[in-house]
Amino acid sequence: MDTENLFLKHSQWVNSDGETGEKLEIEKGEMSELDITDTNLSCSVIVESYVNNSILTNNDMSDCYFLSTSFDETNLSESILSKTVFDFASLKHSILKNCIGIKASFDDANLSFADLSGSDLRRASFRRANLSHANFSNVDLTSASLDGAFLYGTNFKEARGIDEVSAQYIFVGTEEKPIRLEGDDIHKWLIEQTRA
Repeated sequence: MDTENLFLKHSQWVNSDGETGEKLEIEKGEMSELDITDTNLSCSVIVESYVNNSILTNNDMSDCYFLSTSFDETNLSESILSKTVFDFASLKHSILKNCIGIKASFDDANLSFADLSGSDLRRASFRRANLSHANFSNVDLTSASLDGAFLYGTNFKEARGIDEVSAQYIFVGTEEKPIRLEGDDIHKWLIEQTRA
């Protein structure tokens, strides 16, 4: 699979409103160690695939569909991820610094040890996501959902919009000794973490 050519054709497709090039739609693909930057990849579809150990910085990846795809140890910094679906995806040890991810969905995703510092994640969804040891420092989480998220060792220092985060329950503490928080205890705990 000439992957980089597929991404190039997709960029042409986006920039020409579908007149030239071809929309990127990949299922069950192996594409690790890609190096694609400064490219318009919006509206692309990559499902149940592997894009591990890649460099995907400064790309427009808005409105994409990445269901159950693995981006472990991939650098997505400075990219636009708004309205992109990462449900059931794996982003362990990935770097998503200074991204714009408004309304992005990470439901049931694994972002353990990921670095999302400085990103705009307003109205993003992290329902039931594993955010253990992830870095959310200086992130805007206004109106984001953390319902059912696992927050063992997660860093929320100087995160903004914490008082507007929605969640019926979250898990804190450790993997060995999880503590379930509900109601007002969630915001109290989150606000404490922003000052830690």
